[in-house]
Amino acid sequence: MNIISGGGLSIIPVAVAIAAGVFFALIALVSIFVVIVVASRAEPDPTGRRPLAVYLFGVSFFSIFVALFGTFAIVLGLVQLIGSHPGVSNGSLHPVGDAVARVVVLGGIIVVVAVLLLVTMLRRGLSLPELAQDPPGPVRRVAQSYAASVSFASVLIGAVSLVVFVYEVCRILAPGVFELSGSRVGAARVLISSLYLTFASAAIVAFHARFVSSGGAGRMVTGFDLGPPAAPPPPPPFI
Repeated sequence: MNIISGGGLSIIPVAVAIAAGVFFALIALVSIFVVIVVASRAEPDPTGRRPLAVYLFGVSFFSIFVALFGTFAIVLGLVQLIGSHPGVSNGSLHPVGDAVARVVVLGGIIVVVAVLLLVTMLRRGLSLPELAQDPPGPVRRVAQSYAASVSFASVLIGAVSLVVFVYEVCRILAPGVFELSGSRVGAARVLISSLYLTFASAAIVAFHARFVSSGGAGRMVTGFDLGPPAAPPPPPPFI
């Protein structure tokens, strides 16, 4: 069973689509829970911008992972160009190339839309003046929760991708021991895709680990504010 195929050529396996669907379903439930809890907290919100911050960073959270899995789908399509696909024929001149082109174009459209949403919403969220307040207020806590949530999800995705990458390396090196049913080329395609997802997840974590709030309010490392630098101790009294 294939989602996008060219005469039996599986470009995006059903397992990947199911995993992505489950992930986004869980994310939707968590996002609704966060919106309800954060927006209705008893903590005072003098400016009234906490719901706006939840909206901006919530859309940014969703957009960044749509872009991640969109680029992952593009990589899954491009690696199909490695090696040959015997028995694949649907009457077209280039069945494999046509199937890959469709996946790349669709994935590219999804990535462009997601990146536009991410840039727009994240820029507006980071420009909120409450992020520079000291001590942190409710809006800044929403931003910190966003950075921590993105980093947490990215670490999980990267860890799973790294496990898949290492296991595929073992299958390529010892196909008999690990019961490699297909060819080494097929395993290499999975290896390259999982390696990309690992590095992309690490890049997302590194990006969010370097958030710097405006106004010298302190450095945010994976969503946690380290606060302003400590003031130097006063000089000893003159005797």
